[in-house]
Amino acid sequence: MKNSLNKTARWSTLALALGIMSAISVQGLAAINWPGGGGNNGTTKKSKDYRRGYKLAQEDCVKAPKDCQVLLEDVVANPGWGETEPNDNPGAADRLFLNRFYKGNSLDKFDKDWYYVGSLKPNQNLIINFLGDQADYTATTGWIVKVHDSNGNVIAAFDSTSTGPGDVSRPGDNPDDVINPDDPILAKTPLSDAKIILVTLGNPGRYYISVETNEDDLGANRGYHIAAMISESDQISPNPDTNFSDVETESNDTQETADPLRSNVHMFGVFGRKIVNFFVPPGPPEYEIGWFYVGCNPLDISTMPVGLGSCECDTTSVDNNGDINPPNPNNVPSQSPSDACEARQVQVPGTGTDTGTWFSAFDYDNDWFKFVSSGNEQLKFEMCAKGACDFARVHLKVIYANESEILINTPITPGWTFDFGVVRSGTYFFELSPEPVDGEGDSAGNVDPNTGIHTVDDLTGPYNFVLRSTKLPPNGN
Repeated sequence: MKNSLNKTARWSTLALALGIMSAISVQGLAAINWPGGGGNNGTTKKSKDYRRGYKLAQEDCVKAPKDCQVLLEDVVANPGWGETEPNDNPGAADRLFLNRFYKGNSLDKFDKDWYYVGSLKPNQNLIINFLGDQADYTATTGWIVKVHDSNGNVIAAFDSTSTGPGDVSRPGDNPDDVINPDDPILAKTPLSDAKIILVTLGNPGRYYISVETNEDDLGANRGYHIAAMISESDQISPNPDTNFSDVETESNDTQETADPLRSNVHMFGVFGRKIVNFFVPPGPPEYEIGWFYVGCNPLDISTMPVGLGSCECDTTSVDNNGDINPPNPNNVPSQSPSDACEARQVQVPGTGTDTGTWFSAFDYDNDWFKFVSSGNEQLKFEMCAKGACDFARVHLKVIYANESEILINTPITPGWTFDFGVVRSGTYFFELSPEPVDGEGDSAGNVDPNTGIHTVDDLTGPYNFVLRSTKLPPNGN
């Protein structure tokens, strides 16, 4: 391969004087004025042929700089701009003047560098150019580059790894290169394949760019270069004021406070619980009939049959005639139950309290949501579709409000999907609540006899779901 150092140097000088588009073949972008670049100071008047050729070369190289062998790193070897530490939050962000490269560094795995740019019109393109340090510009791997709105919300995130070949070459490195020893020696730099990030900004205003090391901490203790440009896009649709997802608003524990749902928008919420103290008032004693030995006084041990500690008749100790054998050592003949025992009214153990009792219990969330349907369509409800939920199950109830018709009333587990059709137009309510404890018969949904509280599965922590309105009629209708 043969290279002309004069030609390459001329193109590089042209790039320094004029500024070359980054990335390098992204069309419709303003030229970047790379720091360190310069040009003719105007002291020497050029001929018409020179100016004409200069203009033609300028136009050709701006359109296709890589074809002219004008490389990005030819004009960025000495950036004069840099971040100022600390700039680890939006309040301390460094301004990125457009079309200039800035040098930054990640001090450690916890360092997060913030910059900001401004967009003057809706739907403008933000182009971010990301390079490694001077030692190896193509070593861009190791960072996460994020774009934030004016409030710091993340609207885009990118891995910094470049998809370029990352070759490092210069005229004269190849044994087959023919060079002129009088030509200048160019810096040994890689091909212009920086990490190029393009984000269309929906609204005018301030936007932030953050750079942080990735989860493997590969960017820690390393330098990088970053530049930003703004250009027009062909996007003309308005950008609504919305977010990636929606969230519940507390309290939404009743139908009247239900949060509205939008089709295909993931809803995030949190099941909470609180300790509730309540008072159980004094209760009257309950009585029952018991059988006791005749003449036996529970307060006088001498009246109790020998060997017993109470006066209760042992009705299981009978002879062949059905008579009770008195438990005493005097061999008293057996007696009929009516002679040996007598009936007495006694208080049922555990009943009757002179004072009330305080109890504590968990009060769990019942979260309500509502969706307005045009009717005659299939709805799809997916539980925990955009993240894990820590609970085992939750109870779902779907109610048609106008006639209080219950469509769904069943427990569901994370990952489940319900597809169901609705016929009538109107508002449909969705209730998520704790599920009663498993069991059969009396053990299903146990009720504490002292407090009257239903036993339910524990239901705490974050959750998410999505409702999709298909607008497609069910085949069954």
